[in-house]
Amino acid sequence: MQQNIHWILQSNLIKQGVLDIVKATLTEHHISFEEVNVIPFSDELPVFRGLGTSTVFYGSTTLILNAYKKYGGGNGIFYDAETFTMRTYLNNWGKRMLNADAIISNFPDFALRYKTTEADRKWFVRPDSDDKAFSGRVMTTAEISDFAAELEHSNNPYLTLKTLCLFSTLKPIEKEWRLFIQGKDVISACRYAEHGSISVSEQDVPQAMLEFAKESCSVFTPSEVFVMDVALSEAGYFIIECNCFNDSGFYKHDIKKVITSVNNYLLKNQS
Repeated sequence: MQQNIHWILQSNLIKQGVLDIVKATLTEHHISFEEVNVIPFSDELPVFRGLGTSTVFYGSTTLILNAYKKYGGGNGIFYDAETFTMRTYLNNWGKRMLNADAIISNFPDFALRYKTTEADRKWFVRPDSDDKAFSGRVMTTAEISDFAAELEHSNNPYLTLKTLCLFSTLKPIEKEWRLFIQGKDVISACRYAEHGSISVSEQDVPQAMLEFAKESCSVFTPSEVFVMDVALSEAGYFIIECNCFNDSGFYKHDIKKVITSVNNYLLKNQS
């Protein structure tokens, strides 16, 4: 039997407390769901009962990318491989981005371009795409050069000599927030870091930060439902990155409100 909306929840990743709230919210609103286990880095989708008119996958990047490859974006999979990239954010948001001065390049080309730069100069490096090929990190010019050489002998299908990455100078960050957004409205926001350390607070959500996010959404949004991470630096508020809703984790967010908003959006667009 095909339901209007059906959620597929990865039970071997989602924290139990979060999973319980998601399931309770779906049950309260008579939305069907099922739990699945996902093999890390597998190219196969797990077996599930069926699909809804709209099917929302929620879990790891592995699950979401496999679902996207099979079913495409939209209709509950809020992702597009061309849209969720740092290039897209930089092109649309420009100086609203924390790393507006970033260079998009692959490791070998960047190493060649900066081979005469001080070996101990530090850069922030992360994948251009949202496929989590590796976690963002700080690397020196020398380490980037060494890593580029190592990639020539790597068999990693997710990170190759051609993989585009963002290379940026380091920026001091005072605080960081995660915002769940539907349309152009912030549904729930929570601080998750202060001065580079985990520091979670649902109370420290400045109105000025929310207004910055809303103004940014009036310029561009990568999807109808998405997650935006915002930083406060000495120069003001800036967008760090955006993430696909389907594989983004919650902190002390209003999970029930977020899930309800997603379902209301899907129901509205089915009518």
